[in-house]
Amino acid sequence: PGNVYSQTRVMSLFAVLLFAGASSFVSGARIGTVTAQTPPMGWNSWNHFSCGGLNEDVIKGIADAIVSTGLKDAGYVYVNLDDCWAKGRYTNGTVYADPNTFPNGMKALADYVHSKGLKFGIYTDRGTKTCGGRPGTQDHEEIDAKTYAEWGIDYVKEDSCNAPGDHESAFAQYAKFRDALNETGRLIYYSLCGWNEWYAPIGYSLANSWRIGPDDTNWGGILRNIDINAKLTPYAGPGGWNDPCLLLGNTHQNSPRYDDFYFL
Repeated sequence: PGNVYSQTRVMSLFAVLLFAGASSFVSGARIGTVTAQTPPMGWNSWNHFSCGGLNEDVIKGIADAIVSTGLKDAGYVYVNLDDCWAKGRYTNGTVYADPNTFPNGMKALADYVHSKGLKFGIYTDRGTKTCGGRPGTQDHEEIDAKTYAEWGIDYVKEDSCNAPGDHESAFAQYAKFRDALNETGRLIYYSLCGWNEWYAPIGYSLANSWRIGPDDTNWGGILRNIDINAKLTPYAGPGGWNDPCLLLGNTHQNSPRYDDFYFL
């Protein structure tokens, strides 16, 4: 805590800012719809930390800073762990956090974030492994959904690495995890991260938000995703949103670009 986790790191914020719409690939309302009446806003670990330097003290410090800087009052309420928090699976299939970086586990961390009046998010992947080589959700959808609910998770981002690339398989895998999350009965925001605009026409039936383009790691990427997103505005509204990727934060843009980025 202190200044280390103040405004500089909190600038790695995300916001699904623009709109998308409805369709139906498979039936079944998403429980997270209740919590997705407006686009989610908060902080995500990936742009600043990727897979290096991330641990439970950092996450606690970020939660503290979101409150102390007034960002919570402005609506930034999610504290989301991205890739590289998981270490493996127990013999019964239950996923567990890396004991070196998260020695007290995810439930204790979620409890801390909740104690600040914030919501806690986590990351997984529809494939056999995450993009960073950690355990994926494929063939573990039910047990992972149950585990996340027991930990008190409020938001799940599911990536698309190490998985089939065809539309039918992708839709089926995301629908399977959607159903598993619904089955828990917990209000969990479900973020589909498939990096393609072809998710938008059926995204509303699968998740509460869906990525519509590649990672925006530079100004050109930002503009590309904004252009993609502009033509997809008919596909959503309260309950389901286009996701043009993260706001880039302090490590990627200069001050004038920040102003342009937030305006766009």
